[in-house]
Amino acid sequence: MNRSALEYAAPLLRAMLLTLAALPPLYVFLAIQYSAITVPFWDHAELIRWLDSWSEGSFQYSSLWAPHNHTRPLVYRIVMVFNALLTDWDIRSEYIYVYLALYGTIACHVWALRRITAGAVRGTVLPLAVLLVSLVVFSPVGHNNHWWSMMFQLNAANLFIALGMLLPFVGPQDWRNHVGAAVSCWLATFTLTNGFFAVFALALVFQLSAGRWQRPSARSLFWGINLAALLGCYLPGIAMSSGTAQPTMWQLAEFCLAYLGAPLGGLLWFPFRSMFHVSTSTATNALFGVLLLVSFAALSWHARSRLRQQHPAALILIGFCIFAIVSAIATGWARAAFDESGAAAGNSSRYTIFGAYLLLGQLYYVAAGYAHGWWNNARSLRIAAIGTVVFVCLCVVTYGRAVKVYRDAHRFNMTLSNAYAWGDQATPQDRFIYPNPGFVARLKRDLQRLELGPYNGRAFDREMPPVGEFRKAGLLSGRRKVAQRLTATKAGLKAVIVRLVTPNGRRTAGMVEWQVTEVGADRPLARGTLNAARIKDWEEVRLKLPYLGDSKGREYQLVLSAGAHDAQALGVALYEPASDGDAALIVSEESGASKTESLTMALHMDYTR
Repeated sequence: MNRSALEYAAPLLRAMLLTLAALPPLYVFLAIQYSAITVPFWDHAELIRWLDSWSEGSFQYSSLWAPHNHTRPLVYRIVMVFNALLTDWDIRSEYIYVYLALYGTIACHVWALRRITAGAVRGTVLPLAVLLVSLVVFSPVGHNNHWWSMMFQLNAANLFIALGMLLPFVGPQDWRNHVGAAVSCWLATFTLTNGFFAVFALALVFQLSAGRWQRPSARSLFWGINLAALLGCYLPGIAMSSGTAQPTMWQLAEFCLAYLGAPLGGLLWFPFRSMFHVSTSTATNALFGVLLLVSFAALSWHARSRLRQQHPAALILIGFCIFAIVSAIATGWARAAFDESGAAAGNSSRYTIFGAYLLLGQLYYVAAGYAHGWWNNARSLRIAAIGTVVFVCLCVVTYGRAVKVYRDAHRFNMTLSNAYAWGDQATPQDRFIYPNPGFVARLKRDLQRLELGPYNGRAFDREMPPVGEFRKAGLLSGRRKVAQRLTATKAGLKAVIVRLVTPNGRRTAGMVEWQVTEVGADRPLARGTLNAARIKDWEEVRLKLPYLGDSKGREYQLVLSAGAHDAQALGVALYEPASDGDAALIVSEESGASKTESLTMALHMDYTR
């Protein structure tokens, strides 16, 4: 009777645990939908320089490789820049990639947990382990990596690192796993520097697990070569000096302990009061960091024979924990004395994504131990059951308390959105976009001109002044430019549309430069370049301007010219004026002399509604 009742209850318990394990991913999905920053903010706004250069035709793919501080975020830039070009920088679309990284990471962990618990003597171990790992991976302690799409960089690196480490640890004898993992680790490294630490951990673990640890094994040699190749590709051109004071050993130790303890300490009692809050005290997280290091040492001693056998659980335990410790040291060396936060910066939300590997490695090993009966005594089982229930309950409380942070991010996003009003006037909210007022002014002007991000999808009224019959194509060359004055009839001039033609009706090469200047002003309002190879015969090209709220009645001049070495790169369609009062066209000839012709371009103008 009792046996059949247990047999009936076991599937229900497994189903209940798996249902609970699905709640943290759902929680984060809803949290991101509610709290996501949907306008350019802080360092993420620096993408504008790639979007601007693409618009001007001066984009260089090599610029994606350029270093930023101590990193080469190539993968991040490729995804973010080309997604922005495809969506007119609709930042909401960037969270698709955040979701893919988050859910891809948990998929890697579920796959690995299934492999290391296969043939378990207790059927509830796998769903229970999946629940615990899900609570850690989607922990709101890492909320900063949820509500800001720039943190795709960390989430993507986390996915590549998890895949890159789990593949060879779960199947160490299969060289295909090592090759696939190497590709993933290279992608991780060129997303964030922490990919280096994963490769280092892999090389060290496979050397420690070799038959003779004093001699390089084939696998440790493979990962050592990968590490050397990465360093050779990555480091040239990167300034190794951060320009900040180096931390003392005490500061570094305090930072590292807080870094390593924050994922667990924050889950047991949520420490954040708002989205930007970072606790100035490291005592609690440092204590949990010490406890996790002690438990890691104890489990490592228990796993020493299994490590020599290259048991997947032992490899994951040692590899994950080495990765977390090295990440803590490297981050602390750069950040523990970076600003007034000092060692307390180790409490930062964003760092928990890699500090969590110290906890995850131990969860894997303990799950494998209970799955395969390494700890069979009743006392051990009771302690594990009670500890798990208490941990899950405290996590539920933390997930509930974290709602206030996502609510704060939602309000902050509304404040940021209000800062992106049409116009070139500064607003009190500009300081939230970026601390440099000059950068904010340029950012808003460029976004308005290119109609990107918060200025995308606005409605316009188009004015089409009449013209007479077509007369000729004014071909541009290195010494000939065409200029025409125009008068805005409304406020809010946003774009000028000009009709271009190609010689003999065929596409041609070369670059055409344009600029719009208010008559009497020294500096142009907007300028850019057009790639003639992309323009068809009789195509209308829209030249975007910054928002001109006071344009009504003002006179502007449009100038089109070719590059110095371009011969007849493109032409502009010229017409008879519709009336004698229309502005005359000014053409500069090769001789350098200017002449005025009684012809006009067919210019259309867009005004913001």
